[in-house]
Amino acid sequence: MLEKIDNPDFFVDKDLKWILHEGSPQDNYYKGHNTLHYQIFDPDVKYITEFAKKNFTKFAISLIKQMPSMSIPLHTDTYHFFKQKYGLDPEKDVYRANIFLQDWKPGHYFEAGNIPYVQWKAGDYVMLHNKLPHRSGNLGLHAKYTAQVTGIKKI
Repeated sequence: MLEKIDNPDFFVDKDLKWILHEGSPQDNYYKGHNTLHYQIFDPDVKYITEFAKKNFTKFAISLIKQMPSMSIPLHTDTYHFFKQKYGLDPEKDVYRANIFLQDWKPGHYFEAGNIPYVQWKAGDYVMLHNKLPHRSGNLGLHAKYTAQVTGIKKI
């Protein structure tokens, strides 16, 4: 279900130091050539940090830029590095808010638990449990930007 952050700041991709990654899992169809995406860890996006502090006791933030024709195949996240960083039990439930940084553009796609998400607005987000399969794709003409806030939800 799409939820909403009120009054998100306007996101501009300027002077950011993106790191290139390949999506996973990879198989006969999904390889490096069609799963590339860029990522930034611990970005300085004020409203995302405020959202994280309000909703999580421990958290990590990253941004993802997905270029046209790229996909991240269906997968579930293990949050291995997050759990290791905070000394958490490997079986600990972890959540991720997948936050859309810009309004939806034709060809942008996100799916979680077999539910497709399109036509989102900047600041909309989907809360993912660590056992929820999800995927992302960009069949459009413009980069797709999301923020990921990974953490332990406040009770």
